[in-house]
Amino acid sequence: MRTPQWGMTKPVSRLRTPGRRRGEPGMALLVVLVILLAVGSSSASFIWFMNQQQSRAGARYRAAAAMAVAEAGVHRALSVLEGAMLDGLAPGRTWRPEAYTERMTVGPLEGRFTLTLSDAEGGAILVTSVGQVGDLSRRLRARVFLPSPTLLAALYGASFIHVEKAPAAIVVLPYGGSGGRPWIHMAAGRGVWFISSDVTANDPTVTVEAGPGPVDGPGGSNSPRLDPPGPLRVMLARNADLLVGPDRHRADVEQLRGAGIHIDSVVTREDALPPFPEVDTAFYQALAAANTRNAALNQAAGNYLADADLARKRDSLYSPGEFQQIVTYLKTGESPPVMWGVIYVTGGVAIRDGQLVRIVDGALVTEGTVMLAQGAGLEVTHSASTRALPGVLVARDGALVVTHDARLRVHGLVYANRVIDLGEGAHVDVVGAVASADRGLSVRTVAATLVIRYDPAVLGTPGLVVAADAPVVVWVALWEELP
Repeated sequence: MRTPQWGMTKPVSRLRTPGRRRGEPGMALLVVLVILLAVGSSSASFIWFMNQQQSRAGARYRAAAAMAVAEAGVHRALSVLEGAMLDGLAPGRTWRPEAYTERMTVGPLEGRFTLTLSDAEGGAILVTSVGQVGDLSRRLRARVFLPSPTLLAALYGASFIHVEKAPAAIVVLPYGGSGGRPWIHMAAGRGVWFISSDVTANDPTVTVEAGPGPVDGPGGSNSPRLDPPGPLRVMLARNADLLVGPDRHRADVEQLRGAGIHIDSVVTREDALPPFPEVDTAFYQALAAANTRNAALNQAAGNYLADADLARKRDSLYSPGEFQQIVTYLKTGESPPVMWGVIYVTGGVAIRDGQLVRIVDGALVTEGTVMLAQGAGLEVTHSASTRALPGVLVARDGALVVTHDARLRVHGLVYANRVIDLGEGAHVDVVGAVASADRGLSVRTVAATLVIRYDPAVLGTPGLVVAADAPVVVWVALWEELP
């Protein structure tokens, strides 16, 4: 038996902790570093994102502020055009700056607008306003007209408006979302005379017929439903009167109500009514000369009537004889009774018994009387894009005569330099306004029906010249942002 020797020891095995591996402290450090890197990256991304959002929010805020400044510039221009003081002066309607600048505060920000005003065709004024806040700017443009306040009335007569003989009826309604407008239903320079006691004006119990307007849907009914009219608001010039009966008895509002006239109030001015603007005939002649949409009709009428000059004619600027040949040809039924665009006649126009003439997306402008004979019809209709065009303008020394049982349907302004005379059984349907500048008898309706749906777009009618010393109002026909 061998005994262990002194000085010799038995090797002792090294103990290991279960689950522990070599290099584990390094791995833990690596994991910690990765986590710190991820957290740091996320924090940096979050801070960057928040900075970006803050920058974008600031940019949006400055852009909105710049738009507000640009809008303020447009309103500043409108107020000056209507006569507001500017630097101690009242430049009014003649103000045409090239780069007028004003500074203003928008909340905590400082901004400025720069205005440029220039003339455009048809009497329009282009107002361009650049609003700038910091490094951001926004641009607005408004197409502005300075019409006469006479166009605020649905029915304007420089002298007398006569309503006589039942079933004579006048109905005035708003159109196209114009709310409480027209501001004035009737305006008369010398008076409104209800000659017969059985005539009506804005009677809510009277049923009238009317066609669709320029902004009614294409699928709209040919006879849209009309809301009952409200009571009349009448404006009279100084010394003008409300008259009732053949003996010209002066009446007040209560007496008119007792006579069945649906009237709200009468405003009497301290002076005369503003004069109606003149028609810029050269402007409308140029539009008609550029209108070639009736060239095929001219050719067909010229060939039919053996008129070589008419057959070669391309434009829509007619002499009275040429236009009468067109009307004669249309009566044959060889072509639909339709003309297009602005038509200008250097004299009078007569549409014979029972004939219908239609003008689409345009206007009839004449230098002489327009007469619709018994049973005849004239329609001048617009789409939304041509809504501001007038319907019928009778310039120079012309009147508008709608005789027995004739029918006149018009979109836009109906104007005559002389009397507007509506005969027995005539039916006139206007989406726009009606005006006569005749100083003797302005409007006369005898057992006729006159329906006016006042469209404020008439305030933007081009080619009307307001006298330099006459009052104006501002009408914004178009408002758009520019790139």
